[in-house]
Amino acid sequence: MLKLIAFILALLLLLVACGKESSEEPNSLDEGGKLTEEGLENGEEPEEGIDPYDFFMPDASTATFLGEGNEYASFTLRTVFLDDKHIATYEDNGGTVVLKVYRIGDNSVELVKEQAEFYEDFAASSEELEALQPIRTYLTLPLEVGTVIGDWVVTQSNGVAATPFESFENVIVLENEETENTINKTYFAEGYGEVKREFRMLEEGQDEFIVTSVLESVEME
Repeated sequence: MLKLIAFILALLLLLVACGKESSEEPNSLDEGGKLTEEGLENGEEPEEGIDPYDFFMPDASTATFLGEGNEYASFTLRTVFLDDKHIATYEDNGGTVVLKVYRIGDNSVELVKEQAEFYEDFAASSEELEALQPIRTYLTLPLEVGTVIGDWVVTQSNGVAATPFESFENVIVLENEETENTINKTYFAEGYGEVKREFRMLEEGQDEFIVTSVLESVEME
């Protein structure tokens, strides 16, 4: 009798184990929890883990940029998070202060307001912010090589930017060719946003003209 009961219990355990194995998808995730190729083929979407806020300076911070090549290349950049979807920056180059307001989306950032000669704090209700119309796309995520954003294109995703503040690695570089002889570059580092700007112009028979702005310091209010 005891042998019969033991046999029945063993059979039940075997059936339960087989049913569990058949209900799982053993190859959809690897040991680290990341999707494998089979998981992707089944229509599962990987999580990018990219936060658009990582491409801006911290809230209530003022960054100082050291410029060379032009009297207005040096500037300060004050960043204020207006709400959970909008960020304002105030760029002061000594000649003027430019206000820019950005709207944060799930995988893009839109510039929705831009105004020069702005010498006070920008104030707006959530309804007024939502009513602002996009001027242009500032960023499209993920920032992969070849991604086109308006007149800009991502040319590097693992670049380097040496600045007085820090030497940044895994920098994302966006380029814009204004003309055949001029090019703009913007260097982005996660957690800071823009850390370097570069303008190059090459005229035939002349030395290359270069203007740069690099991150020197970041202070919190």
